[in-house]
Amino acid sequence: MRIVICTDTLGDLNGVSRFIQDMAELSLHFDIDLHVVTSTAKQCPKARNIHNIKPIFRTQMPFYSELDLAFASRSKIEEKLLSLEPDLLHVSTPGPIGFIANRIAKHYRIPTLGTYHTDFPAYILDQTGSGLLKKITDGVMRRFYAGFSHVFSRSSHYLDIMEHSIGIDPSRSSILRAGTNLERFTPSRKDRAVFERLNIPKAQHYLLYVGRISKEKNIPFLMRVWEAFLREHPEFDARLLLVGEGKLIEHYQAMASSRKVHFLGGIRDNALLSSLYASSDLFVFPSITDTLGQVVMEAQACALACVVSDQGGPQSIVGYNGHHGGVIVRGNDTGAWVETLEELLLDPQRRERLAQNGWDNMRHFNIKHSFEAFIDAHKRAYEHHASA
Repeated sequence: MRIVICTDTLGDLNGVSRFIQDMAELSLHFDIDLHVVTSTAKQCPKARNIHNIKPIFRTQMPFYSELDLAFASRSKIEEKLLSLEPDLLHVSTPGPIGFIANRIAKHYRIPTLGTYHTDFPAYILDQTGSGLLKKITDGVMRRFYAGFSHVFSRSSHYLDIMEHSIGIDPSRSSILRAGTNLERFTPSRKDRAVFERLNIPKAQHYLLYVGRISKEKNIPFLMRVWEAFLREHPEFDARLLLVGEGKLIEHYQAMASSRKVHFLGGIRDNALLSSLYASSDLFVFPSITDTLGQVVMEAQACALACVVSDQGGPQSIVGYNGHHGGVIVRGNDTGAWVETLEELLLDPQRRERLAQNGWDNMRHFNIKHSFEAFIDAHKRAYEHHASA
């Protein structure tokens, strides 16, 4: 059985890209016949099972400027897919590659599965405030996923949204077991000297955020929370560190130093990123639209207590099986977030308990287990198609 994953994001610094890279890497390690087809001008892994088709042109995605829309020749995509002779196609993203691959699969009657990685309708609503645009985007997603034999969600929270917003019947949807690389992200990377190496002034407490510096990640809210926290608690010697790329950096750069904020840019060095997680005091992730929150798993794998919103997928990771690796706070409630930060920074024993809980939880989220579940689900789909 040969699986081909088609994706529009592989060179980007996001959870979807990291997940697909992990699937490709593990398939080589376990000798599974899996390939990835993409089109990007960004840096992506060099591996014999990754096929990057040079884009004809690219542009920023509307309302989502951190992502490229890369357009490759349909004939070259078709040529590559036919040469790979897939038994199953897994379409990971509803972008140019995803749409073209979906049409090719229908034409050649290749069974197709997919993952609802990103809640684009929610992003559109958050960016524009337009219920009409969200409804239109829901319709686009409904048509895109209509022909898939099975669609995975990264968290239980989104199964209901997938059913009622984009029409995916529960009989053809399920949760794809989440996972992160526990060898790459580990508490053993703890080293408080990492802050000095990054030219960050010495402080008693470091709060860390990792992800896009963008509106849909709720960064404006995080900045309001931080300013309110500093106003109410000037006695705290604390700094907010943000790892990631995005246009909002320019907007906030001028006030960064006076507000004890540091934008560290995108970090591709996993050892450095792991050290930042393991050495910080709190991980803050205010997004209310994430389907999973890969970075939340990475933080917990490094034994870092997390603060997340009560909307979206990260809450299910932090509150796994009632064994909390952090605190779940009302989304967009500034007062509740400020109060939570105060309580946690004043209580190192509680932070340590939450950090230990999170690290314990991540034993159930090993990326190897996620890979095994991913392959098993595709084997079942292939067997079902063969017997039909």
